[in-house]
Amino acid sequence: MLAMTSKLTNYFFLVSLQLFSVSAFSQKVPSSTGSKVSQEDAQAALNFHNKVRKDVGSPPLEWSVELSKYAQAWADHLAKDNNCKMQHRPHEGKWKQIHGENIFWGSASDYNTQDASESWYSEIKDYKHGPLTNSNWYNTGHYTQIVWKNTTKVGIAQATCPTGAIIIVGNYDPPGNYMGEKAY
Repeated sequence: MLAMTSKLTNYFFLVSLQLFSVSAFSQKVPSSTGSKVSQEDAQAALNFHNKVRKDVGSPPLEWSVELSKYAQAWADHLAKDNNCKMQHRPHEGKWKQIHGENIFWGSASDYNTQDASESWYSEIKDYKHGPLTNSNWYNTGHYTQIVWKNTTKVGIAQATCPTGAIIIVGNYDPPGNYMGEKAY
């Protein structure tokens, strides 16, 4: 009987440990995401971000309604006022960039935040885990922003262009991609 109790205690301990480790990396997206992104799509993108962050030892991100609103404003601007060109916020003026930013453009209307996240992540193949420099950030900056060790929040938005193409904007706080530093 003692051996059985010990086995059950060990079993419940392991199950509890697994639940804790899963919940530590699965943040919940609120029902109102702050953008035109559905809760389901937002949750999928957040889960993907947190999985790849966990793979490199970076802490999980939380979904930010405020960052999603910020991202939505830029996505709408790009879809409407810029003929759907993929362009980062400028460094000055009304649309000044104050958060880390990833942008995705897809020519079909069925792209979503998971597609964008996977596209940004695909730059991992070019990242050699060295400090960011002028010669390597261009090919890896989307990936490094996803996994940047000091970033704690993300918000993602999307807009549909008149042509039917999709613009997806991800904003991150605090921003990453500092020259001379490693992502993690």
